[in-house]
Amino acid sequence: MVNRDRHEIVIEILKKATGGKHKTELMRDVGLSFSQTKLYLGILLKKGLLEVDDKRRFKTTTQGKVFLEKCAICPLFDWEKPDNERHR
Repeated sequence: MVNRDRHEIVIEILKKATGGKHKTELMRDVGLSFSQTKLYLGILLKKGLLEVDDKRRFKTTTQGKVFLEKCAICPLFDWEKPDNERHR
């Protein structure tokens, strides 16, 4: 698995949660441990980038979608990783 920084993990969580996902689905899809998932989801909820619906699914908020759009145009997130890092 490729090492990711916090920003990459946050972006991946927000992208996966746009349609709504349960905690275990996000944990599996993003490749995090239970404690990591709990930490990231707590922070994203507190910052208003995620919300929990009535079926206990995590969904990206409008503010979270705006954050993703801004990250998409930010040149810092457009770095190409060397080929040897992509295939680990």
